[in-house]
Amino acid sequence: MNPTKIGGHEYFHKVVDCQWACPAHTPVPEYIRLIAAGRYSDAYMINWRSNVFPGILGRVCDRPCEPACRRGRVDSEPVAICRLKRVAADLKDDIHDRLPQPAKSNGKRIACVGAGPASLTVARDLSVLGYQVTVFDNGTAPGGMMRSQIPKFRLPDEVIDEECAYIVGLGVETRYNQWVGSLRDLLAEGRDAVFVGTGAPRGR
Repeated sequence: MNPTKIGGHEYFHKVVDCQWACPAHTPVPEYIRLIAAGRYSDAYMINWRSNVFPGILGRVCDRPCEPACRRGRVDSEPVAICRLKRVAADLKDDIHDRLPQPAKSNGKRIACVGAGPASLTVARDLSVLGYQVTVFDNGTAPGGMMRSQIPKFRLPDEVIDEECAYIVGLGVETRYNQWVGSLRDLLAEGRDAVFVGTGAPRGR
């Protein structure tokens, strides 16, 4: 018998419907098992690897995983996957010692325009690979649309502050209250690449 090929997403499409439905393919059964065992910090870190902002998503995600949940076919109701993500985020211990350490600099400098979820995700992923990342935003704090477009009763500022601070703490330089008017000027300052993550905050 050939070994099961779990390296590709096709496997999860066949076996773990909720993980396949999640845009980030988060290992849902794994972190739910950890929550059931009371290992909230471990469950949070599993989410953090693929979701970046577990505490935020646990409050505002539109939950594509839940309609795909197989328990809905058995119990008529799916597992409350999204709310469990929030449980792990709210009940975790201090996880600073679990976060990756910035890698030795590889000499490459990256500018991220905008301090919303896209730029912060890029900053998180590149900083641990040795890139020197600078995030520019014309606002006073990170978060972008998460901070400006979602009501505070759904997503308190302290949750945004905490999850953004984990990324900034990886050695990411931030420049708030700064408008970027020219990508050419950013590159002329000796940067190797620019990521534009300004979003689309204008209402329809």
